[in-house]
Amino acid sequence: MSGAIGRAVEVLSTGGGLSVKRHQQIQCEGFYVFGFFSLVFAVLKLTIEVHWSWWRVLLPMWVFLGYNLLHVLVGFTGLFFVKYGEERGEEECTFVETNRLTGYKLGGMLCFLIFMDNLLRWMERGGNSAWFWLCSGKLEVVFSFGLFSFLAQFLYWSEIVGELKEQQAER
Repeated sequence: MSGAIGRAVEVLSTGGGLSVKRHQQIQCEGFYVFGFFSLVFAVLKLTIEVHWSWWRVLLPMWVFLGYNLLHVLVGFTGLFFVKYGEERGEEECTFVETNRLTGYKLGGMLCFLIFMDNLLRWMERGGNSAWFWLCSGKLEVVFSFGLFSFLAQFLYWSEIVGELKEQQAER
């Protein structure tokens, strides 16, 4: 154990190219932001007597965890179809995230937020704002925004997979 202290952590170094080097750190800002919003909602529920369920209080955390789970699942599925670094020596891939990719991620998270809010409203048997279709809690809205979130993830990862295939063809 003492020899492992101070070394860079390597994950999947033999077959793939995923590794965490000493200068890289795991980014937890998103978890902190969504956790803060959940804490604010919990304080509102306990002090001002807002009549929310605990599912709704923890909605920001559900959005964060569910969106990231969807992101990973679609990413692994997309990257499954790319054969990278198997034929020749492994080279590190350079990839720049463009504004369009950031837009896919933000749009996907917004759609996932609306999906989760409507799912909770549907589970609670209707919402308070039935006049506004976006927050109606109807099953059609739940399904539509779940599909939109999946589509945004699919577009994001298809751009990345296309770029990886272009880089592979150049080699």
